[in-house]
Amino acid sequence: MRSGGDVRSFFRQQKAHAAGGVKPTGGVSKKAALPRHHHKPASQGAFLLPVSPAPETVRSIASPLIRLFGFFAATPDRAVDDARRHVEEAEEEEGRERMAREFDMDMRYGPCLGLTRAQRWRRAAALGLAPPPAVIAVCSDDQPCLWEGRV
Repeated sequence: MRSGGDVRSFFRQQKAHAAGGVKPTGGVSKKAALPRHHHKPASQGAFLLPVSPAPETVRSIASPLIRLFGFFAATPDRAVDDARRHVEEAEEEEGRERMAREFDMDMRYGPCLGLTRAQRWRRAAALGLAPPPAVIAVCSDDQPCLWEGRV
């Protein structure tokens, strides 16, 4: 490498357009790339807006369908109420299951292996251990404990 000079003197190559000052155009310009469409004026009927039917017409068409298929009769308010009721029922079911799991985890009422939740609750009540009365309301005789099949 030379002892003096800068990088430009070391790299003497220059682009062809740098000396002439005119940049060559290559490829297709943006204007040429755009498709040319011939638009008709709106007065000639090229653009027609769709006309929605009157509400009376919609009701007259929909009422036989509503009578025929009851599922069309669901209003938005009814759908919201159904969704809310579904969420509330799911939360209640989750709460009941949580209470039963907590009963299974609580060792104050004796071992739970080999017994259903209701049998364990009755045994704890017979032994005077005072199990929560809400648990027997949510437990059936065939509902196994949390640990059934795991241990």
